[in-house]
Amino acid sequence: MKRVGKALRNILAALIATWGLAGCMSPDAVEVSSGGFDFAVEVAGDTAVARNYHTGRLNFAALEEAARSAIETASGCAVRTLAKRSEINTFDATLDCAS
Repeated sequence: MKRVGKALRNILAALIATWGLAGCMSPDAVEVSSGGFDFAVEVAGDTAVARNYHTGRLNFAALEEAARSAIETASGCAVRTLAKRSEINTFDATLDCAS
């Protein structure tokens, strides 16, 4: 019985975390998959934000390159600069869009 209670607590914690992350996604975000990662990308003018909520992958270089590709796919523009925020798996980009 003790194991069932622990399993139920873990399931409840996972559900709450999932709902919390879903609340972080803007309704204007575009979902893009790139390099095995899923991103929510928001584009506003010549800037963009890419968020990846799966924190199990530790290869930062692959995550960063996938974020760049996801932003370029969502915006149709080249990424001029890309910087990681202090938030987990969140990247800010400035875009170079042809007029």
